[in-house]
This record gives sequence, C-alpha cells and structure tokens, in this order.
Amino acid sequence: MPKFILMTITFIVSLILTFSSYFIKINGQSSLEISNRFPVMFAPINISYMIWILIYILLAYWLVMNFQKTSIKQTVLFSNVCILQALSILFWHYELFIVFFCCSVILVLYLFILYNTYPHTNNALTGRLPISIYFAWSTFIMMTNASFTLTSYEWHGFGLSNPLWAVILLSIGVAIALHIRYYHFDIVYPSVFIWAYIGIAFHNHLDELLVTTAALFLCGVLIVGIRFVKKKPAHRK
Repeated sequence: MPKFILMTITFIVSLILTFSSYFIKINGQSSLEISNRFPVMFAPINISYMIWILIYILLAYWLVMNFQKTSIKQTVLFSNVCILQALSILFWHYELFIVFFCCSVILVLYLFILYNTYPHTNNALTGRLPISIYFAWSTFIMMTNASFTLTSYEWHGFGLSNPLWAVILLSIGVAIALHIRYYHFDIVYPSVFIWAYIGIAFHNHLDELLVTTAALFLCGVLIVGIRFVKKKPAHRK
C-alpha cells in the first residue's frame, strides 16, 4: 500500500502539471506559447502533443492494475520519473532551458531503467507497453528540448543550416528507434516516433520542404523497420 500511495501521489502531480501547462499560464505563459516563440524545425505540430492523453490513460491503467505487483525498484523509478516530469514543466515555464534539458535527460534515463525491468516479451498493457510509449515520447521530447535550448541561446550550428540540423536529428531519432526495435523486440517505441515525425512534417509543411520530405521518408523507414527488423528476444533466466 505505501508503494501505491507514493506512486499515485507523484502520478497525479505529474498529470495535473502536464495538462495544466497547456491550458493555464504558468509564469504568465502557456507551454505552447513558449515553444511557438522559437523557430525550431525539429518540433511537431501542436496537436501532436495530444499523445499525452493516451500516455496518462495507459499509465493510470498500469498503475491500478499493478496495485501490489511493482517492486521497490519500479516504485522508486516511476515516482522519480513523475517528479522529474513535474519539475521539467516548471523549469520550462520559467525558461531555465539548460536545467530543463538536463532534467529531461535524467527523466529519459530513469524511464530506460524502468523499461528494462520488464522482459522483452512483456508487451501487455499491465507490463512494458505504457512505459514504452512514455519512454519513446520522452526521448523525442528530449531531442526537441535540445533544439529549443540551442535556439534560445542563438547557437549557429557550426555553420550548418537549420534544415540540415533538423534532418540530422531526424536521422538520429530513427537510429535510436530502430535500435530499440531490434534489441528490445519493441514495435511500440518506433510507432511513437512515426507519430512524432508526421507531426514534424505538418509543422514544417511546404515552408521547409527538405525537413518535411525527410520526416515522411523516415516514417517509411520506421514502418519498414517495424515490419522487417526482427530479433528473437532472449529469454531471461
């Protein structure tokens, strides 16, 4: 019971701050108002963030169904992830971008450790699947956070153009997603990146044809990877 209470409290705090950040102005501005100020190409259209609804519904189900099943390690990791999620939102609204990015990196690291507490074959709604979706979206958000942070400090990209850097980030994202697909026998993780990349294509549309074309092409690569990149999962002893 104490484990469940801790996880529930941190989950509710994370949920409230995540959704309120889009509709209520914290420090005089909403989350999307801040992001829309920066001309970042590696960012999805606003509607893409609705995936948070799915993530929190699945996490709530996962939490309830694992009422007495989570280990101490999973409890600590999940609670820390929720706390970091809440803190990152506050850092973002107060425009502490470097601290915000560091917080995002730690959050993704904790999610990866939590993700690895499940065997590769456990893709159930009460097992790895909700964590996989959260992990994938947080990885993508971490990459967009890097773009926002560098843009806010007027980084010039070593002379490379913004569209080219966006394509490089898109390629890195595909490499990460396919790595998870192959070594962790996970089709959900790359599927989230497909959703994110479609959002990037709509965000840039014909204004940045290179980025839009690359995003849609790499969606195709991910679909092929989901279909054909397979590895028999190793059974844990």
